[in-house]
Amino acid sequence: MGTLKQLFDLSGKTALITGGSRGLGLQLGELGARIVLSARKTGELQEAQAHLASLGIEADFIATAANKVTVTEFRLITSVTSFITRDR
Repeated sequence: MGTLKQLFDLSGKTALITGGSRGLGLQLGELGARIVLSARKTGELQEAQAHLASLGIEADFIATAANKVTVTEFRLITSVTSFITRDR
């Protein structure tokens, strides 16, 4: 059996991770995708973004409560869209 990264390689993809500032959410960021983190606490998101950057992983974040996000949440949609479409 391979490593977690080998089994779930997300290289070349962009992932939106809710609850992404710590725990399993942050670990998912280590699987190779460009990451948009979402959580409630800006400070923890900044730390998570810095951690991912130290691993060479491109990450952005938006502070919001996941249970309040709907498809009409304009800030989240524009953040994710601009992150996905900007040049690497």
